Amino acid sequence: MFVTAIQPFSVYSCPKGYTPSFEGKKSIDLNYILKKRSNLLPPRVYEKVVAIVNSNPQKMPTLMEVHKEIYSPLLECKTLDEAKEIFSEFYNVRKAEGTFKRNRGNIKKLKMNGALQDNLSLKLLQDVWVNLKSQDEIAEELGLKGRSALGWVLKKINFAGYSSNYRTLLMSSNPETRAVIAAKTTAWNACHPDLMYKKNKYAAQFCKTPEYRKEHSKRMIEYDNSHPERRAKIREFDLAVWQKVPEIRKAMSEFAALQDPFTKTVIKKEISHIALNPCEIRVRKNFYKRFWQANPDLRKKFKEAFKQVKEERALLKDKEKPESL
Repeated sequence: MFVTAIQPFSVYSCPKGYTPSFEGKKSIDLNYILKKRSNLLPPRVYEKVVAIVNSNPQKMPTLMEVHKEIYSPLLECKTLDEAKEIFSEFYNVRKAEGTFKRNRGNIKKLKMNGALQDNLSLKLLQDVWVNLKSQDEIAEELGLKGRSALGWVLKKINFAGYSSNYRTLLMSSNPETRAVIAAKTTAWNACHPDLMYKKNKYAAQFCKTPEYRKEHSKRMIEYDNSHPERRAKIREFDLAVWQKVPEIRKAMSEFAALQDPFTKTVIKKEISHIALNPCEIRVRKNFYKRFWQANPDLRKKFKEAFKQVKEERALLKDKEKPESL
C-alpha cells in the first residue's frame, strides 16, 4: 500500500508575518442573542426580545433598535425623578448636585464646566442608555482625565449601568458599528500578532470539550459544503507538499503495511476521501502520531517542505496582485 494523501502534522509555531484577522461578517440577530447571550440582557430588554422572537416578524429588528426604542423616553425627561418614574431600574441613582461636597480634583472640574448644575445624573443616564456613548467619550466631554475618573463619579452617585459585554453585543448587532469594531480589532491584531497567537492558543485549551468539538465539527462541515473551493485548495496544497518529499511517502506506506487490518482499512478510506466515524478518526490520529514519533528526521523534512510550499504560494499570490497605479 502506497500512501499518497495523508493529513500533515500540525505546525504550532507562530510563523513570521502571522496576521490574525477579524472580519465581523456574521450577523448577530435576536434569535442568536436569545439562544446564546440572553444572560447579558437587562430585564426590560430581555422581555421585549422574547416577545419579538415569539411573534416571528417578517423583518427582525436589531438589538440596538430594540434597546433604543425601550430607553428613548429618557431623552424626554427633564429631571432625574421623571426618569425614575418611568424606569424603576434607576430608582437608586442619586442626584449628583447633592452628592459631592468637596471642591477639588474631579469635582472642581465638574463644577467649573457647569456639569453639576445641569442634571448630571440624568445626562449620564441619557448618554449611556440612549446615546450609547462609551465612558471614554463621556469623560472627555466632562473634562475628566479618563474612564477611571468617571468611574469614581459613577460609583458615588450609585449609577445604574450595564456590563461591557452587553455594550459589545449592542454594538455588534448593528452592521455599521460592527464594521467599526471589526476594523479596530483587525488593526490591533495586526500590531500585536504574537499576543494574538498566544491568546488564541490559550483559548484553544478551553475548546476541547465534547460539546464544543461537536458544534465546531458541525460548523466546519456546513462551511465546507458551501465552499467546495476551500477543500480543493487544501487538497492541492497537501499534494504539493507531498510531491516534495517522496521518501516520506514511501516510509509512511511501509509503516502502514505493518499495521493491523483495521488501521489499514482506515488509511485506505482516508486516501479515498471517505468520511470517517469518530472511532476511525482516533485510529487515524494515533497512526500519524506513532509514525512521526518513530521518524523525527522525516518530521523535520516534512516541516521544511510545508514551509517551502507556503512561501511559494505566498510569492505567487503577491505576483498575481495588480500593480498599483
